[in-house]
Amino acid sequence: MSFKLLYASKFLYDIGTAAYDRARINNQAQQSHALAARQTAINNNLNFNAHLSLNEQQALSLKKYGLDRFELLKKRRREEAINAVHATQRGLVGGVPNEVGGSFAASYNNVTRYATLALARKDLNQDLINNDFKRRHKNIDLTTINQNNLAFSKISQGADPLASTLSILGSGLQIGIDMQSGTTSKGTSLYGQETRGFQ
Repeated sequence: MSFKLLYASKFLYDIGTAAYDRARINNQAQQSHALAARQTAINNNLNFNAHLSLNEQQALSLKKYGLDRFELLKKRRREEAINAVHATQRGLVGGVPNEVGGSFAASYNNVTRYATLALARKDLNQDLINNDFKRRHKNIDLTTINQNNLAFSKISQGADPLASTLSILGSGLQIGIDMQSGTTSKGTSLYGQETRGFQ
């Protein structure tokens, strides 16, 4: 009877160990979920702040672009006005083109062409800058996604209830087999003591 009690105690110990392991694994899984959620919240907050900062830079860039275009257009109007005054003083507005150098129309066209080229360069540069801002916004999002994936990849899974149950059942069956052979036949019991057919 005492050997049966020892085998029963071993079975209860195995059940307790399995329950403890299951609780420990579930606790670790909950902690890893909490850490991943906390890290993801930090990553998303950093992402939001990075987008705000980039939006401010982009707004300043657009404001500068608008001011530069305005200055170019103002300079063009000023040059056109100066040429118109000079042409009027020389009598070239409706006069003979070759009397005192180029005609008013040619001078006006030069100013317009140079101003248009300067504006086209300014527009091209601004398009490149806008595309760069778009890429930087996308890179911020990709970095955040990567960091969040990394945080979630470290999450541990909880204990599988079926695996715990099967482990306990397997232990119970093995102990039952050991108990049957240890208490009914000559040999060594689970604890290394010789048995002589206790029943």
